[in-house]
Amino acid sequence: MVKEEKVKRAKELADMIKKHRVIGIIDIKGLPSDPFQKIRKELRDVAFIKVEKKSIIERALKAAGKPNLEKLMELDVEMPAILLSNDNPFKLFKLIKKRRTPTFAKAGDKAEREIVVPAGPTDLPPGPIISDLKSVGIKASIQGQNIVVMEDCKLLDAGDVINEKVANVLMKLGIKASSIGLKLVGAWEDGVVYTQDVLDVDASEYENNIITAVQHAFNLAYNADYPARDVVELKLVEAYSHAFNLAYNAEIYEKDVMELLLQKAQMHALALDEATQKK
Repeated sequence: MVKEEKVKRAKELADMIKKHRVIGIIDIKGLPSDPFQKIRKELRDVAFIKVEKKSIIERALKAAGKPNLEKLMELDVEMPAILLSNDNPFKLFKLIKKRRTPTFAKAGDKAEREIVVPAGPTDLPPGPIISDLKSVGIKASIQGQNIVVMEDCKLLDAGDVINEKVANVLMKLGIKASSIGLKLVGAWEDGVVYTQDVLDVDASEYENNIITAVQHAFNLAYNADYPARDVVELKLVEAYSHAFNLAYNAEIYEKDVMELLLQKAQMHALALDEATQKK
C-alpha cells in the first residue's frame, strides 16, 4: 500500500472516529471470516466494526484528536479492529462476549479464565493419559474402570499461555478453556479507557455489592445517629419511644403519657382498696 493511500484511509477512519462517542479495540485473531461477518451483522444496530492495518489504526486514533484515545493501542491485541458506537461500553462488552463460542484451547492460546480441574471421577479409562495428567500437576489414580482426580488442581490463571501438554490434557478432560469470537480488549469513552477486566462485569455480583454497600451505610448511619435521609424517620420513632418510656417510668406529667399514668394510678388505688378491705 503506497503512503498516499495509507494517509487517505487513516483520515477516513479518523473522521469516522470523531463521529462516535465510544471507540473500542477488538482482537480478531483466530476468528474465521464467516463467523466474523455473522457477528458483525448481528451488532450492526449498535456498533460498526472496521478492519484496518495496525499502522493505519494508530495513525487514525492520533489524528482523531480525542484525549487518551491512543492508549487503546497500548493494550494487548494481536489482530486489531476498530469498533465505533454510541452505546454504553459495558453493554457492548456483554453483547460481544455473549456471542463467543466455547472451544478447546490450542497451544499458544491464553486462558480466558482460571482453570481448575475438580476432584472426582473422569470418563477416562486407564492408560497413558494418567501420566499426562501427572505431568501437568494433576494427582490422579485408577479406581475401577476409570481414572479419578484425587484433589482439585488449578492448572491456569486467567491470561496464562497454554502449552501443548496442558492443551492436550484439557481436551481429554473435556474442558473448554478458550472461545472463538470477537474480543473487546478495551473501550474509550469521554477520555477514559476501560480495559477488558473492568468491562467484564458480572451484573448480579455488581448488584449484590451495591445492595451490601447500602446496607452497611444504613447500619453505620443508624448506629452513629447520623441524620441521613433514610434513617431520620426511624431515629425519630426511636427517640419518641425512648422519651415516652422515660416519661412513663419517671411519672412525668406529659400529655402523651397522662392517660396511661391515670390508668396506672387507678389500678394501684383499686389494689390498695382491695387489700384494705381484706384486713
